[in-house]
Amino acid sequence: MLLTAANIVMRLISIAFNVFLSDRIGASGLGLLQLISTVGVFAFLVGTSGIRVAAMCLSAEEFGHGRKGGVRLAISACLRYGLLISSVAGAALYFTSELIAQSLLGDLNTALSLKIMGIFLPFSCMSGILTGYFTACSKIRRLVVAELLEHIFSLLLTAALLLVWAGASLERSCASIILGSSVGTVFFVLLLYLRYRRDMRGVSLPKEPLHIRRRLLRLSIPIALNDYLRSGLNTAEQLLIPFGLAQYGLSGTQAMANYGTIHAMVFPILMFPATILYSVSDLLVPELSRSRVSGKRRRIIDLSDKCLRMTFLFAVAVAGFFFVSADALGMLIYNSPEAGHFLRLFAPMVLMLYTDAITDGMLKGLAEQVSSVRYNSFTSLLDVVFLYLLLPRWGLTGYVFSFAVTHAINLFLSLRRLLVVSGHVIRFQDFLLPLLCAAFCISITLVLPGNTLAKGIGFLLLLLGTFLLTNTFSEHDRHWLCGVFRQMIDKPQPLK
Repeated sequence: MLLTAANIVMRLISIAFNVFLSDRIGASGLGLLQLISTVGVFAFLVGTSGIRVAAMCLSAEEFGHGRKGGVRLAISACLRYGLLISSVAGAALYFTSELIAQSLLGDLNTALSLKIMGIFLPFSCMSGILTGYFTACSKIRRLVVAELLEHIFSLLLTAALLLVWAGASLERSCASIILGSSVGTVFFVLLLYLRYRRDMRGVSLPKEPLHIRRRLLRLSIPIALNDYLRSGLNTAEQLLIPFGLAQYGLSGTQAMANYGTIHAMVFPILMFPATILYSVSDLLVPELSRSRVSGKRRRIIDLSDKCLRMTFLFAVAVAGFFFVSADALGMLIYNSPEAGHFLRLFAPMVLMLYTDAITDGMLKGLAEQVSSVRYNSFTSLLDVVFLYLLLPRWGLTGYVFSFAVTHAINLFLSLRRLLVVSGHVIRFQDFLLPLLCAAFCISITLVLPGNTLAKGIGFLLLLLGTFLLTNTFSEHDRHWLCGVFRQMIDKPQPLK
C-alpha cells in the first residue's frame, strides 16, 4: 500500500508536470523528448548490464542468511562493476551523441541532451544498485521518502531551468529537462548512499569466501542479454513511429506531434489506474512461489481465478470510463482535443494491457520468467516488422493495428501458458458478462445529457449497479476483496 500510494503521488505529479511541458514545448517537443528518453533507457540498460537486479538478488540472499557483511560485500562488488560498465557506456553515448542525433533521431537539437545523459549515466547505475539494496532488505519507507524528495527536487530544478535558461530554444528545453532529471538522480544517490553507509557502520566483511563475483556474473549476464534484446527492439519500435508517419506523408513536425501526444500525453493517463495492478503483481510473485514450492495446487488455481476475474472487472470499468470521458479528460488535463481523440481510440486496449500485466506477475511467481521473456521478445520483433511495413502505407491506422495485434498475441501466449502451468480453466461467461454489462452502460450513458466527464462518473455508478444486479461482482468476491484489504491494513501478528 505504501509503494502504491507513493507511485500514485509521483504519477500524478508527473502528469501535472507533463501539462506544464506541453505548454512550454508543445506536442512535437514532447515527442522529441520521448525519443531522447528511449535512447536514454537503452543506454541505462547497457550501463547497468543486469547489475541492478543482481544487486537486489544478492542482497536478499545475504540478508536472508543473516550475513550483513555479505550484503556489504555484494553491494560493494555491484557498485564497482556498475561504475566501470556504466562509465564506458556513458562515454560511448557522449562521444556518439551527434551521430545518434543526426542518424537515428533525425534532429541535432537532441545532441546536447544525449551528452548530458552520457555524463550522468554512472549515477543512474548507482541509483539502480542502491534501490535494489533497500528493496531487498525491506527498507521500503526510506526508499519511498528518498524517491519523493528526488522527484520533487528534479521537477523544481527542471522548471527553473526551463523558465530561466531555456527560453524558446527547443534544444535548451530538452536539455533542461534531461539535466534537471539527471541532477535529481545525483541528489537521490547521495541520499541513498549516506543511508547505506549508516546501515553498514561497524559491519565487517566476511572472512569466509562467498563467491560474490561468480554469483554476480551468473545473475547479471543472462539478465543483461535479455535487457539488450528487449530494449533494442523497443528502441527500434519507438524510432520507427515518427519515421514511418513522416514516410506516410505527414510533415516531420506533425509526425512528432502525433507521437508525442500518444506516448507522452495519452499513455500516462491510460496506465495511471494500473499503478495498483503493478503493486499487486509484485505481491503475487512471492505468494505464488510459496504455493508452488509447497505443492498447493488448489491455492494456485484459486489465486489465478480471482486475480484474472478481478483484474478484468477493473479493466472493463477503466476502459469504459476513458471511452466515455476521453474528450473531457483531453481538454481538462492537456487542453488538447487530439489527446482526447487518441485516449478514446486506445481505451478498449486497456482490457488487454491490464490483464497482461497481472498475467505476467503470476507467470513470474510460477517460475515462468523465461516464457515471459520469449513472448515479449517475439511480439516486440513482430511489432518492429509491422511498424516498418504498415506505417508508411497506413499511417496512424497502421500503428494502432500493430499495437492491438502484437499486444493481443502477447496476452494470448502468456494467458495460455498461465492456464497450462496453474491448471486453471477459464469460464467464458466470467469475461463475456462484464463486456455485455459495459456495452449496455456505455450505450445508455452516451445518450444522457451533460458533459463527458459527468457521463464517465455516471457510467461507473451504472456499471457497479449492473455488476451487482447480474452477480458479475458476486457477494463471495466482495467478501474476499474486503478481507484482502483488511489484511493489508491490519498490523501483522508476531510469529509464534
